Amino acid sequence: MLDYVNTVNGRPAFTRDDLATTSDLAGWAGAAAAVHHVELAIGGDVAPAHHRAAIELRERLYSVFGAIATDVPPRPDDVRWLTERAADALRRAELVRTDAGYEARWSHPGSESVCDSVADSAVNLLRSPIVRWVKACDGCGWLYLDTSRSHGRRWCSMNACGARHKMRRYHQRRSHAAGEP
Repeated sequence: MLDYVNTVNGRPAFTRDDLATTSDLAGWAGAAAAVHHVELAIGGDVAPAHHRAAIELRERLYSVFGAIATDVPPRPDDVRWLTERAADALRRAELVRTDAGYEARWSHPGSESVCDSVADSAVNLLRSPIVRWVKACDGCGWLYLDTSRSHGRRWCSMNACGARHKMRRYHQRRSHAAGEP
């Protein structure tokens, strides 16, 4: 679900949007394996209204979880909107028995199923004790779930933002050691 929020880079003025066109949503869901048993219109058309709703969901999720990541209470209106969206999603779901219990699955085609699945996952995370581990990357601002032992992780990925940060510090130390300003 946080991967859905991270379909843009660098907020608030992002330069890349992985959901920029109406066909991007189905492609993202397929690549992320975000939805169980959903007929996605891969390469197909997403109605403009569904595309706008998908973007609104992403931005509301960022508003809620971005606030949580910075230890600020999310706006009550955003939390209420999210819970209502997830409740609507659950009304459209079929509960399917799995080895672990029951799982919500959506069978209506297209982008609405993707958004239903994401909204349901978001409320499940919001209600979970691990919501306190939602953090924002010091490098790029992406949201992530800090599952490190000490919960002191600072970057979305050590291979990306963490490595860039360490390289900057290394070059700064070398410059100072060499007497450069």
